[in-house]
Amino acid sequence: MRISELGRRSGLPVATIKFYLREGLLPPGTRTARNQANYDEGHLSRLQLIQVLTVVGRFSLASVREILAAIDDREMSLAGLSAAVNDALFASLPPTPDEPGEVGRLRQQVDECISRLGWQVDPQAPARSALVQVLVALRELDDHFDMDYLAPYVRAADRLSAYDIESISGNASTESLASAWVARLVLFEAAFTALRALAQEHQLALRAQGDTGGSH
Repeated sequence: MRISELGRRSGLPVATIKFYLREGLLPPGTRTARNQANYDEGHLSRLQLIQVLTVVGRFSLASVREILAAIDDREMSLAGLSAAVNDALFASLPPTPDEPGEVGRLRQQVDECISRLGWQVDPQAPARSALVQVLVALRELDDHFDMDYLAPYVRAADRLSAYDIESISGNASTESLASAWVARLVLFEAAFTALRALAQEHQLALRAQGDTGGSH
């Protein structure tokens, strides 16, 4: 297909597609003339994935480039792809200092929780530091917050991640499987955030109804 058709089917302006081509996010098409090229379904799928990463996932172009490089690596496993996405997700967070005070105590809580669950997690996983930083911020709001308070979130995360893995099998031996896995990671995360917001709205409505009912 011509680039105009690619733009029509993807819903993206031709200028945006050309930008992705210049940035190396989209592979070049098959050259048919000096200023013309043909594109295929693979280009359309790549554009759709880029949209998922930039619009839904809100990743920077630098992070998108790193994730796409991982997808294009045919030797990359699903675990490796997940690590690439998570590295990009937490890339903006500064590393948590390794100190013996409050931060060190909260880090120990996180490490003990992971060990107790039997989770096989890289000691240097960015998500570890991110969780410690979340706990530090929570403690600044209320010193009652710790890993025990997050127990329901831990259980939910364990169940949801198992469900994620069951939905796709094998290793990332093909680009389509790798792309699908990365897209699912981003879209399921967004879906859970949206569902949680809807559920909170419902629970607050029930609480308001209860308060109103008790006032009569």
